[in-house]
Parts: sequence; structure tokens; C-alpha cells
Amino acid sequence: MSVSRTSRPTATTGPAFFVRRVARVTLAPAVCAGLLLAGSPALAASTTTSGGICSGVVNQLSHRGMVQENLLKAAARKNAEAIRLLQAERADLEAQAESLETQIAAADQEIAALEAEEQRLATEAAATETELAGLTEQQASTAAAVEAAEQTLVDLRAQRATVEGQLAPLQQQLADALAAHDDLTAQAAGVEADITALQGQIASAETELTGLESDAATAADALATQHTMIETAQGELVGLEADAQRAAAAVADATQAVADGEAELARLVADGVAAQEELDAQRAEILTARDVLATRQAEAQDAADALAAKQAEVTRAQTELAALESEAQDAADALAAKQAEVTRAQTELAALESEAQDAADALAANQAATATLAKEIDALNVQIAAVNAEITATQAELSAAQADLAALQQQKTALEAEISSLTARIAAIKGNSPEKQALLDLRRSKQGQLDAVNAEITDTNALISGLQGDLTSLQGQINDLNAQLVTKQRESSELQQQAAPLQAAVTEANAAVAAKQAEVAGLESELPALEDAVTSADQAVTAKQGELAGLESDLPALEGAVTSANEAVAAQEQVVADLEAELPTLSQNVEAAQQAIADQTAVLEGLRDNLGEAEADLVDANAAVEAKRAEIARLESELPALQAAVDEANAAVNAKKDEIATLNARLDDLVATLTGLNGRIAVKEQEILDLQARVAPLLAELTRIDEEISATEAQLTTLQGQLSSLDQKITAAQATLRTLEAQKKANKDAIATQKGVVLSLQAQLGDVQNRIKAIDGQIALGGCVV
Repeated sequence: MSVSRTSRPTATTGPAFFVRRVARVTLAPAVCAGLLLAGSPALAASTTTSGGICSGVVNQLSHRGMVQENLLKAAARKNAEAIRLLQAERADLEAQAESLETQIAAADQEIAALEAEEQRLATEAAATETELAGLTEQQASTAAAVEAAEQTLVDLRAQRATVEGQLAPLQQQLADALAAHDDLTAQAAGVEADITALQGQIASAETELTGLESDAATAADALATQHTMIETAQGELVGLEADAQRAAAAVADATQAVADGEAELARLVADGVAAQEELDAQRAEILTARDVLATRQAEAQDAADALAAKQAEVTRAQTELAALESEAQDAADALAAKQAEVTRAQTELAALESEAQDAADALAANQAATATLAKEIDALNVQIAAVNAEITATQAELSAAQADLAALQQQKTALEAEISSLTARIAAIKGNSPEKQALLDLRRSKQGQLDAVNAEITDTNALISGLQGDLTSLQGQINDLNAQLVTKQRESSELQQQAAPLQAAVTEANAAVAAKQAEVAGLESELPALEDAVTSADQAVTAKQGELAGLESDLPALEGAVTSANEAVAAQEQVVADLEAELPTLSQNVEAAQQAIADQTAVLEGLRDNLGEAEADLVDANAAVEAKRAEIARLESELPALQAAVDEANAAVNAKKDEIATLNARLDDLVATLTGLNGRIAVKEQEILDLQARVAPLLAELTRIDEEISATEAQLTTLQGQLSSLDQKITAAQATLRTLEAQKKANKDAIATQKGVVLSLQAQLGDVQNRIKAIDGQIALGGCVV
């Protein structure tokens, strides 16, 4: 930081002044005269006074050897003004000195902070260099491990080729033996299928026999149960007849209690009539009003009756509509249910057809897949070789990009150093000289070069990241292709074993499809009649809806008439209410009588309820007796049919036993044929076992080699990932180290610049302090500068 200062013009130039303290201002002319006498003419001629304060006195003394009195007084006045101006200038200089001291202190603090930052950057740079050395060592060891893993992978693939060459002829012999075995097995399977079918017939016949025997036992049990039920019902009839007799006695008791309650109610009604007669006499005055009210009420009732009649018609039509809609819904539900059955059967048919097609497709796919898997395996091997070549090429590109990045980083560091140096040189030059402008142009040029290098570094980093991503992707492709190769080999073996079960599934699925097609045809034949029923029901609903709409259109006018009549009734009721307000006492008497009647009526209702319950119990008891008698008659009428069912079931059991004996004889012949085929199959199986014993060790060896190849490839992938990660870490550490070095250089330049600023500020402070001392000398001389 540089500070420029503009010097204020001084009143006197030339040699340094002699400063002499004076006690009083009035002695200044004599002192000045003494100085002139002691000095040389050249000094006097070259001295300029501040504002001409002492010039008149000095000139007169120089030429005349004396000073006029009025000139001394004027000099005194001018000296006082000069002292005031000098003191003001001194205050300004002291403020400048204080500001400069503050700036120096701030600059010292910045220098201390920059030196601390320099120490921190040095520490971080040392740590980064240590880390970079460790990462470089890890990179070298990981690269060696990658080369070893690649060589191991080459050796294992050579071993695998050798084992496959030994295994191929043995597998061909084994395939021939398996084919012969499959032929014998197919013959045995045919015989076994016949045996299974015959056993199914026998099992079915035995099942039917079991069912028939169960039916016979069930018929016998039903006959025995029928006799037991008749005996039980006859015993229950005796108890029910006793219950009916007890219910009749309870009805007689309840009837007597009701008669007593009715007599008490009659007495209370007579008392109420007397009280009502007194109330009627009092109400004679309001008969006219009540007549009018009755007229209004009659009119309202007529309107309400007309509305109720119309609403009743609407309700009837709605009820009939609901019934028709219910019938239409029932018809639609029946049609929907039948359609649902058709849809379900069609869905099941589609599923069965799909299963049949799937089974046929699976068989065809099995045969096609078996033929093409070998080609796919060869194609995978070709792809693996191609991807390995791409990995090698990508690794070479990655190494070249990393070398380019290191060179660009070195260019960046050199340019940053040149720019920092130019910045320091520019800061050291004051003003706007051609040299400074040339340095500014050069710095802009260097900055442009630095920007270009930074752009290339960014592009190169992006290229490295892309290549590393490509390398990871290619390694993933290798892993995927190896996994696909193993899967294809396993699929080839599995497909060969699945062919026979798939053929059996095709036959079974075709049979199920034929049965379901017959079921669908039967269900579809029932649909036309149900659709006709739905159409008829919908037509009836439409007609009834039209009738209901006509009735509902008449309702608004009738409702308006009812509203008007009710308003007239309300007005007249208010007139009657006003008259009736005068009758509280008589009304209370009538209410008391009516309350007593109501209480007795409640008691009587309770007694009548008891009577009703007793009568209901009697009816239930009599009905139970009649029902039990009817049940006994029904049970006795069912006995002949049950006996006939027992006889018929026993005959069916004997016929089914004869059928089973015939089927067992046919089964024995087929078992003998199957025994011969099984002997031939056993011989062929022993031959297959011998071949498998020779193939198994080779397959185990091949599996072991494949596992080692997979493990080595996985190890190689891991090591390559580690190597890529270490490359990134080394690049990042180198970038960090270069950044720290550049920061250290910039920090060092900043310290030097700041120290130059401090020196400049200190020089300015010394100049200000010297000026303050000079002003103090002038003030001490009374403002006269000579």
C-alpha cells in the first residue's frame, strides 16, 4: 500500500533558520535586526517572509540604520496574525501525523497476519508433500499387483482351454448314453403311463366303490335315524299338550283382571264428564269463534285432503315403480350372473388356451434356445475379447491425459509466479508512466495465457474423469459378460432336462381347453331368454316413470292451496286462544279428571297386554302341538322311500366290486412288461454312471478354474479401481501442493509490499514531524521567518 503526499508551500527556502526564544513580541524587530547584522547579505536577499510580516522593519533597518515607530506597531500586528495561521497549520500536521501512525499500526498488524498465514501454508505444504509421497508409493505397489493379476488370468484361461479339450469327447459319449437311456425311459414311461391310467381307473372304481358303500351306509343310517326321530317327536308331543293346558288357565286369569279394570275406568269417566259439562257452559261465549275456526279448519282439511290424495297417488305410483324397478333389477341381475358365468368360463378358457399355448411355446422355445445357446456363448467370448482391448486402449489414453495435466499445472504455476511478480513491480511504480503501462499490458497478456491454461486444465480434468468413468464402465461390461457366459452355460444344461416335462404339459393343457370350450357353449345358449326378460322389465319401468312424472306436476298448486288455508286457520286459532285464556280453572279440573282417566287407562292397557300375551302363548302352544303331529305324520310317510334306497345302494356296491377285479388282472400284465424294461434301464444307467464318474472330476476342475478366473477378475477390477482412485488422489494432492506454493508466493509478495507501505508511511510521518518542528520555531520567533 503506497501513500502519496502533496507538500504545502513554505514561506522560506534556503539554509536552516536559527531559532531563538523571545520573551515578548515587541522585541522581535531588534532580534531580527541583530540576525541581519550577524548574517551575510546573500542570506538576507534570499529570505522571503510570511506575508511580508518583517520585510518593512528589516529593509528600513538595513538601509537607514533605524526603524520607524509606526512600522514596529504594524510588524507586531502582522506577527500575531502569522502566529495564528502557523498554529492552525500545526494542528493540521498533527492530525496528519496521528492518521499516519494509525495506518502504520494497521499495516504492522496486516504484516503479522500475513506472516502467520505464511507459516500455516508452509505446514500444509509439508503435510501435502508427505501425503503425495505415500500415495505415489501405493500407486506403484497397486500397479504391480494389477500386472500380476492380469498374468494369473492369462494362465487360468489357458488351463481352462486344456480341460475343455479333455472334457468334450467324454461329454459326447455321455450324451449318447443319455439319449439311449432316454429312449428306454420313454418306453418305460409309456408302460408306466398305461399302468398309471389303469391304476387311475382302479383307484376311480375303488373310490366309486367307497362312495357307493358310503351311500349304502348313509341310507341305512337315514332309515335308523328316521325311526329315532319319530319316537322322539311322539315324546315331545306329550309335553307340548301339557303346555297348552297351562296356557289356557293363564288366559282365564287375565280375562278377569281386565274386567275389574274396565269397571274402575267407567267410574272415572263419569267424573270426567261432570267436569267437562261445567267447562262447556263456560265456553258458550266462544262458540261463534269456534264455528268460524271449524269453517277455516274444514277448508284447510279439504285442501290437505286433496294434497294427501294426490300424494297418495304419487306414493302408489312410486311403490309400483319401485316394484317394477326391482323386477327389472332382478332380471338384470340374473342376466349379469349368467353373463358373469360365461365371462368366467371364457376367462378360464382363455387362461387354459394361454396355458396350452404357453406350454407349446415353451417347448418350441426350449428347442430353439438349446440350438442357439452355443452361438450365444461364442458371441460372448468375442465380446469379452473386444472389451478387454478397449480397456487397454482407455488405460493408455488415461496415462497420456494425466501426463498432459501435469505439464499444464507446471505452466499454470509459472504464469501465476510471473503475474505476481508483475503485480509487485506495478505497485512499486508511482504515477502512470510508460514503463508502468507496459507492465500492465504484459500482465494482461500473461493473465490471458493463464486463463487459457486454466481452461485446458479444466478440459483435461474432464477428459481424465471421462476416461476413468469409461474404464469403470468397461470393467463392468467384462463382469456382466462373464456372468452372462456362466448363465448361458447353465441354461443350456437346464433346457435339455426340461424337454420331456414340457411335452407332457402340452398334452394335458390341450385336453383342459376342449373341456372348457364345451362348458362355455352350454352357458352361452342360456343368454337369449334372460336378455328378453330384461328388455320387458325395462319397458314397464319406463311407462311407470312417465305416469309418476304427470302426478308430481300437479303437486305445487295443491301445496299452495294448503298453505293459504293453514294461514287462515292460524289466524282464527289466535282468536279462539284469546277467549280460552279466561278458562284456566275449569281446564285444570278437566285435566285432573282426564289424568285420572289416563292413569286408569294405562293400568287397563297393562292388563290387556297381559291378556294378549297369555292368549298368544295359548295360540303358540296349540300351534306347536299341531306342528309336532304333522312332523310325526311326515316322518312316517318317508320310511318306504328310505328302505328302497338302502336296497338299491347294496346292489350298486356288488356290481362295482366285480369291475375292480377285472381291472386288477390287466394291471398284473402291465407290471410284468415294466419289470423287463427296468432291467435294461438299469444296465444303461450303470454305463452313464461310469461316464459321469470320468466327467465329474473334469467338470470340478473346470468349475475350480472358472471360480479362480472370476476371483482373479474381481481382484483385478478392485485393483484397477484402487489404481484409478490413487491416480485421482495423487492429482488432487499435486493440485493442492501447487495451490499452496502459489499462495505462499503471493503471501510472500504481499508481505514485501506491505513492508514497503510501512516504510513509505514512516517517511511521510518523519516529514510531517519535521514540518511541525519548523512551525514551532516560527511561533517561537513571534511569527517572523528570516
